Amino acid sequence: MSLLDKKFKLKHIALAGFACIALLGVTVAMIEATNQSSFCGTTCHEMDPMYQTWLHSGHKNVGCAECHEKPGIEGTIASKWQGTQELFLHVTGQVPDPIKMENPQDKVNCYTCHQGNIMNEEIAAKDKNPHTAKHFANGMNCLTCHSGVVHKDGANVDLPSRDRCYTCHLDAMGKL
Repeated sequence: MSLLDKKFKLKHIALAGFACIALLGVTVAMIEATNQSSFCGTTCHEMDPMYQTWLHSGHKNVGCAECHEKPGIEGTIASKWQGTQELFLHVTGQVPDPIKMENPQDKVNCYTCHQGNIMNEEIAAKDKNPHTAKHFANGMNCLTCHSGVVHKDGANVDLPSRDRCYTCHLDAMGKL
């Protein structure tokens, strides 16, 4: 192998290395940019209603990605893949109106900040606090009672009414 061949191969290896580093840098920058809440609200006009209600909610200091992206690298990859699919729908004009989530409870991470709300049964019963492990063990999740929080104006300021409890506890609640 001649010296020219070695330089040619070394040059290609170096270029490939620089390309990989540049691609990694662009990827990290894109992930960081798309994790900004302003990206969600200003880039895609169909997200504006959700962005506006978030801005006026008690959760306005919690970023979109903090709630809608599962923690860790797997969550980031899944979120960015979903975002790429949504970008395709946006560019091709196929975004449904209104936007609906198939399983909204799978798209929020309430426990990241509110894990202290799953209380001991005895303490919760004394205070009539519904945040018990029993509810969660029976297939309920935060959105079962707190549906619309953040992205529905009325739900941003109100606690769930007792009417929501009546859907399961009609007999027991009638005795209170």
